[in-house]
Amino acid sequence: MTESSMDIGAQGRKGVTVGLRLCVLAVACCLMLAGGCASRQSGDSGGRGVSFSVPDDDPTPLNSKEMAALQSTGQVDKSVPPEAMDDVTRQYKYYLHKGRNSVCVFSKRAEGYLNYSRQVFRSRGIPEELAYLAIVESGYRVDARSPVGAAGAWQFMPGTGERFGLTQDWWTDERLDPYESVEAAADYLQKLHEYFGDWPTAVAAYNAGEGKISRAKEGTGGKNFYEIKARNHMLDDKAQLREETKQYVPRFLAITKIMRNLPDLGFEPIRPENAPGVQRLTARPGTDLNGMAEACGMSWSEFAAYNRHHKHRITDTGRSTFVYVPAQKERQAQAFLGSSRCTAYAGWGAMRVTSNADSWEKISRRCGVPVAQLRALNPGESRLSAGQTVLAPRSVDMSAKAVAALDGKAQSKGEGGKKTASPGKAVPQASAQSSPQASGQRPVQAPVQAPVQASAHASGQPSARAAASSGSHTLQANETLYAVAKQHNVTVKDLQDHNNIENPNALQAGTVLRIPAGAGSVANTTAGPANVPAGKPAASSAAGPAGKPAAVSAAGPAAGGSDGRVGGRVGGPASGTASARPVTKATKTTYTVQAKDSLWKIAREHKVSVEDLMRWNGVNEKNLRAGSVLVVEQ
Repeated sequence: MTESSMDIGAQGRKGVTVGLRLCVLAVACCLMLAGGCASRQSGDSGGRGVSFSVPDDDPTPLNSKEMAALQSTGQVDKSVPPEAMDDVTRQYKYYLHKGRNSVCVFSKRAEGYLNYSRQVFRSRGIPEELAYLAIVESGYRVDARSPVGAAGAWQFMPGTGERFGLTQDWWTDERLDPYESVEAAADYLQKLHEYFGDWPTAVAAYNAGEGKISRAKEGTGGKNFYEIKARNHMLDDKAQLREETKQYVPRFLAITKIMRNLPDLGFEPIRPENAPGVQRLTARPGTDLNGMAEACGMSWSEFAAYNRHHKHRITDTGRSTFVYVPAQKERQAQAFLGSSRCTAYAGWGAMRVTSNADSWEKISRRCGVPVAQLRALNPGESRLSAGQTVLAPRSVDMSAKAVAALDGKAQSKGEGGKKTASPGKAVPQASAQSSPQASGQRPVQAPVQAPVQASAHASGQPSARAAASSGSHTLQANETLYAVAKQHNVTVKDLQDHNNIENPNALQAGTVLRIPAGAGSVANTTAGPANVPAGKPAASSAAGPAGKPAAVSAAGPAAGGSDGRVGGRVGGPASGTASARPVTKATKTTYTVQAKDSLWKIAREHKVSVEDLMRWNGVNEKNLRAGSVLVVEQ
């Protein structure tokens, strides 16, 4: 090797070393600025979006505008002790200079939520500047998650979220709903203020948990956060406030001073009025979110970005929930919510797999829903195993016995060389050739009517309430009630009632079915996968509480939603859109206002929006009176 080649090799090795060091530094900087900051709220904290280490002293002097912004005060920072201002100033200078890009990102991200957050805090009579706490928590990332389980813009831990009304179950995680979670955050902060008596201590407790701050207060004898922090050395290692909590309040105060004075500090001002309007609507149990996205002309990813709190493509089949759409899509969304297609999956539920031998093909054979449709509603669940929860018709028998019986039937068929329908077993319906997936078609949103699961008589004798018959039909092997109903232009429920059938799974090939005359048209049954044009709403029937199908009326409850905007445009109709006429029930649910009630509290208790209450009752927070009777469900 020549001397020159050795020099080149040495230089190359040196360059690689320097490059690696630069990469490590870059990754460290990204981790400091990108992740979400999780409140402990009685749990250990995880990764942070903003570092809580004490920034180095910045020798850069402040100009007159910067000094004026630092000295500005609101309700939370009006009485900061002089000795506590050192940390506030260091944090303030850091975000003015080294962390300036972070402020730009956070303020832009907050633009769509600040109006609503301020309105929530204002309605409770607590400082509006607390809306900036979500910047410290997550940078206003509505999908932020910490390694220890905190989630959402307000970084609620699971237990704290449950305490303040944020449902977390198989269907939803309302911590990811930026509007529901800010209401819960306001509730929590209000409770903390009532307990501790001042806002800085309440803010510290939001981060560390009320138990931690209570013990530190008792151990130090401090009256508030600043005194507790000054006497932190008096506590043992376990009881001491961590560096994160000691810097949490100064960080919040510094961010608040900057956000109040963005233009004077050379930042782009926040213009919530320019943020896209978002409409909050009340969705009935079992609302088809895939169908709603399609009705609004949105892709699933676009729709899901507004509805991160929904874990599946069907809303909870046991309760009404909120859904969000862009304001300009309100008319299409309202029309869909008022249609029978909306609750096409009301008869479905969270079903537990009990056998490792089960599969989508076997579930399809037991309930008559095409495999492609089952898979479309359970993305990512390609293989099934015992203990897994999937979305399927509530009527389907998920027991290990049913799976084993189906396997036994298939074996008998193979040995005997011919098809037979065993008594008490489901009659399979959909073949691979007829499924949208097999044909290359896009699966439609409306499901095939699932058989129901109670024990059956299937005697063939019409019930006393049945209508006169218009003919009969002999059930063939592999034929379902749905196929018969569709062929004769009647509903599945009509067939069941007319033939006194409680359990379609007990039907055998050769059974003679009486076809009712003058029954409801097929428009009241669920459309099959191959017959609904893309983009055209499909009529459907929904299952009742016991799994029996019941025709869905367009006048069902909670079909409508709120006229009020959330996010950037609370309180008025969307520009250029006409709201669909709300669908109402014959009777309305009411509530008598109690002392100390607020519209926010009543809305949360009854799972409706504040805007709905205001619109239905012509009230606001100022004219709400104890003893007034409010409509809480239309």
